[in-house]
Amino acid sequence: MFNKIKTTILALVAITSFNSASAMEHNHSMSHQPTGVVIHDPWVRSAPPNAPMLGLFMQISNNTHVTVKLLSAHAKGYQRVELHRTTNQDGLMKMTKQEFIPINANGSLSLKPGSWHIMLIGPNTVPKEGEVVMITLKFDNGTTQMVHAVVRKGKIMMDHNHHAH
Repeated sequence: MFNKIKTTILALVAITSFNSASAMEHNHSMSHQPTGVVIHDPWVRSAPPNAPMLGLFMQISNNTHVTVKLLSAHAKGYQRVELHRTTNQDGLMKMTKQEFIPINANGSLSLKPGSWHIMLIGPNTVPKEGEVVMITLKFDNGTTQMVHAVVRKGKIMMDHNHHAH
């Protein structure tokens, strides 16, 4: 009888220890969850082999309660990477370099042609359609994210304000 009780107690201790270890492992992995900034559909607009720059676009969701700023981006094989915004000034589209790109708390921002975007400048080799460009994004909350952007065709932006009809 005593051996049966002893065996049962040892079995319960083993099960409890295993469950505690699993719970600790589960909680530990929970600390590696995304920071609340999520990247969707990153892509690079395809370009001719001699293109001096390429546009990078994506959707950025900020699931936190504070505005997060994208401070910089880096991609191997490019002379530099810049944050840009295209605006309409007196009927002309103007692209300007930005110090950061703000993503509002509990909001999202589309980086798209004719708006906010990232410029990949001075490529060593222009990637072909279907290839993947690796970009590291750095945010003001101290986090970085590696993005895999697929090269694909994009629509050409046309300024219809200057066409005679």
